[in-house]
Amino acid sequence: MVVAPGSTPSIEAYARPEARRIVAWLAERRRQPGVRWAGVCSGSLLLAEAGVFDGRACTSHHTLLERLRALAPAARVQENRVFVADGPCYSSAGITAGIDLALHLIADLADPAIARAVAREMVVYFRRSPQDPELSPWLAWRNHLHPALHRAQDLICADPVRDWPLDELAAKVHVSARHLSRLFRDQAGVSAHDYHRALRLALAQQWRSAGLGKEKAALSAGFSSARQMSRAAAAHD
Repeated sequence: MVVAPGSTPSIEAYARPEARRIVAWLAERRRQPGVRWAGVCSGSLLLAEAGVFDGRACTSHHTLLERLRALAPAARVQENRVFVADGPCYSSAGITAGIDLALHLIADLADPAIARAVAREMVVYFRRSPQDPELSPWLAWRNHLHPALHRAQDLICADPVRDWPLDELAAKVHVSARHLSRLFRDQAGVSAHDYHRALRLALAQQWRSAGLGKEKAALSAGFSSARQMSRAAAAHD
């Protein structure tokens, strides 16, 4: 397996002589059988330039997709994906998405149980799949600069299964419940309840993808039953 990690600023780093030698090395070996190729964030640009992704689907950070298309016109560049797997070629949208890709590879090469154990060891609570959008509920509604609201969202993301009464959540981030409710509405454009519900629904979908039945997936995501989950999904839509 050859893994090309990202670098920043990539436009400067990849113009260096060392990067040029790496691209030449990759290009010489891109047709070698039995090799898996993985690009993490801007590292996908190196693989793309070497022709590794020709005829394959690939992705990179959303700010780099136009450069990726220019470097690999024969590739199928995918937008809004956490990571992409196409045959022996893998690519992730960003650095943290590279963790999701690594766990996917561990599950594929070894065993899903091992991947779950690694995720627990790394304190990665939630694993995303290649089908998940880059801007999933875990990343959405975060395009603001308010520290208290970010802290509240971090708390919910860290443990979406538990209940988060607004008063308790507000106390943990040192604002009033009324003020926190206003922050969610004005800064994130979503209520605290709807934000929490979206995370639980995303988590339940992941449990379903992992093979759990609807009832067990609902309970594992913090819903009281599959029926409550269905009502939440209907309200979310």
